[in-house]
Amino acid sequence: MSLSRFLRADDPSWMQALGQCEYDIYHLPAYASLEAVWIKAEPVAFRFDNDQYTMLLPLLLRPTPGGFGFDAVTPYGYSSPVFTNGAPLEFMIEALRAYQTAALEIGLITTFMRLHPILLEDLRGIATVSAGSWTQTARGVTVTMPLVGDHDIWIRKVAGGHRLAIRRLLRYGSQFIIDSDQAWNAFPDIYRSTMERVGATKSYYYSDEYLAGFRHKLSDYVHCGAVIDSSGVVMCAGLFTSVSGILQYHLSGTKKEYAKHAPMKLLLSSMRNWAQEHKIKHFHLGGGLGSVKDSLYEFKQQFGGETLTFRTVSVVHDEEAYMRECLNWCAHALVGSVESNGFFPPYRAPYGNS
Repeated sequence: MSLSRFLRADDPSWMQALGQCEYDIYHLPAYASLEAVWIKAEPVAFRFDNDQYTMLLPLLLRPTPGGFGFDAVTPYGYSSPVFTNGAPLEFMIEALRAYQTAALEIGLITTFMRLHPILLEDLRGIATVSAGSWTQTARGVTVTMPLVGDHDIWIRKVAGGHRLAIRRLLRYGSQFIIDSDQAWNAFPDIYRSTMERVGATKSYYYSDEYLAGFRHKLSDYVHCGAVIDSSGVVMCAGLFTSVSGILQYHLSGTKKEYAKHAPMKLLLSSMRNWAQEHKIKHFHLGGGLGSVKDSLYEFKQQFGGETLTFRTVSVVHDEEAYMRECLNWCAHALVGSVESNGFFPPYRAPYGNS
């Protein structure tokens, strides 16, 4: 016997399903709810069960721009479907087929899934889903921080520039702090000023309300680390999440006047020590901007970790409604095609001055 349904964020069945799976911060209903407010969407999860196994897929639902239906995206981050440990391929395929059917029933046109490089690097079986168009794409690579071995052994394998910066910061009295009001209070302004310097898109300018919700509604899972100078001024700060033995490097920023000292190198080195003390299995640093091998990726890779593949899955559930949305986008964008805009779904790509 099998059962499939969409769950609201306040449904205890959501957390009950996660109790049967390995999961991360991105799968929690509280996290989905925060992200839903931020992008003006509805947080739900699709749950599928048979007599032995469970799949849970967190989603954010929104009306499509043209008004022809709805679409879904997994919450920001690595929010892939999660399955009961040991679930066979046959169950995964069954669950994905059930999602395709359920998506059509509620008027979903597309779904965009971000997979988890540690928990679900590859969504097997999508080629056998008999309806809809399912496409898996390798987007780039992410980096983990090695947690085996003591600090002195590890630091010798780190890039020379990283080692030099860490030692210089310590020599001049810089210190690591974590989960203090000082770190949390300093973070929002430092983070947003960093986003301004790097020219980040508006979606990354998280409000004070969002960050306060992140701290308090996810308090069992989130940490704010910082590096202070010898006079006690916060030089840089970062948000980290810890769930299921996975420490994620989530958001961070450095004060402009301290950027030349690279205090983030000391912060991540110190978080490695913290991770070891707390028996963390994986310290995931993420990848470059857009998952490409840019300067951010190189910065992370020089800590000596392993690389993982980051993939996404794009699903067109309803081809007819999808084409209507795309044609509507073309009319507003004054272009003849959406084939090369690089977005999924393409009808959500910005155009003009938007």
